[in-house]
Amino acid sequence: MDTQPIMNTDNIISNDNILNDSKENAQPTIEQHHQHPTMEPTKETQKELIEEATNKLVEKIKEVTANPSTQNDKDHVEKKRQAKNIENPFKNLTHRVTQLVYWENPTHSGAILAASLSFLIFTAYYSLFNTFFALAAILIGVNWIYVMGFKQFQSLINQKPVNPHEHLLVNKPWYIEREDAEKYLDSIIDTANFVLLEAQKIALVDDPMRTMRHVVMFYILWTLGTWISFRTLFGIGLILSFSTPITYQKNKEFVDEKLYQFNKFLRSHFDRGLTMAKQHSGGVYEKAKSFAVTKGLVNDDKTAKKEE
Repeated sequence: MDTQPIMNTDNIISNDNILNDSKENAQPTIEQHHQHPTMEPTKETQKELIEEATNKLVEKIKEVTANPSTQNDKDHVEKKRQAKNIENPFKNLTHRVTQLVYWENPTHSGAILAASLSFLIFTAYYSLFNTFFALAAILIGVNWIYVMGFKQFQSLINQKPVNPHEHLLVNKPWYIEREDAEKYLDSIIDTANFVLLEAQKIALVDDPMRTMRHVVMFYILWTLGTWISFRTLFGIGLILSFSTPITYQKNKEFVDEKLYQFNKFLRSHFDRGLTMAKQHSGGVYEKAKSFAVTKGLVNDDKTAKKEE
């Protein structure tokens, strides 16, 4: 009878100890929770993020749904700007050619003219193909004899045979540097683009008189080409290019007056031809319109007004 209450008190004491331990263990977790709160975004930051994402989406939609004609106009303007920036690659060459044809250095001009005419005369009797391979065979054969003879001479005087061109093979080899090749390629591309743009201006009649001058020039060359060979025509052009400028320089006033009269005559006839073409095209239009009205293909404006 006396032992039962004692056991109950022991159980109560043990339960109290367990509860106290659990509270002590739980307190640090609560304190840790208060010490390290989670960083949750506020409403203002959420709004900013949403607005930023919306703006990006709207910009992408505008880029995708952009008007293609506007983009084409931009590309056309860009191409036009690039076409204008192409400079004339023949500036330096033009200055040198001017020095030649005006005989500023008579020895230089005479030598080039004589060499060019000699080349034309030579190619009239001998083929360039055969000439090239014949010269290659002769020069390489002579050089081989020279190298082998030099080595034999060195061996006779008790020296080590050495190729006389060894310093060229080691120190000065012949090859194209990549940087030089890129410069040459850029100059070739600029020259080709300049020629293409000038040809487009002539073909698309950017300047009517300029196009007409080229038409006359091509017609004259076409006519002369049917009478004489290209080699003879090139020789005549070469002689005229070295003789005409110096002659013009000595008789500049007289030639300018004649050229002005010829240009005026040509322009007057050109304008007259344009007016006749416009009149003729207008008459054709009226005839075509009347024919279409009679056939009932097109309604006449006057009859339509009367019916109203």
